Amino acid sequence: MGSEDDYIRRMSDALRSGAKMLSEVCPICHSPLFEVRGELRCIRCDKPVVIVREESEVMAASTPLVLTHLENALAAKIDALTALLQKATEPEQIRELTETLTSLLKLFHESRRLSEILGKTQ
Repeated sequence: MGSEDDYIRRMSDALRSGAKMLSEVCPICHSPLFEVRGELRCIRCDKPVVIVREESEVMAASTPLVLTHLENALAAKIDALTALLQKATEPEQIRELTETLTSLLKLFHESRRLSEILGKTQ
């Protein structure tokens, strides 16, 4: 019963800190959603929630998550290739690694730029 007690405590804490309990429920766990500082959140799942009312809103709602996943994947690849570059001794291997890293870094930068633009428009 500890997790249920923890959930109730977190709900109480959210309400005390000014959050509003809404009539909408989480699409995952069906617990009431809360509006916390202008953001919809599921207190039980401890995640932000985006309500999509029309099919046309799906892309706009999922784009920030897709960009986050892309940035995480790029960061992992950049890290792995950087480790390979540190060990590389052959000029051709160094050239290939630096070209690939340059492409990944450009893509990472572009993804961050798009994330910032989306953050400003929402």
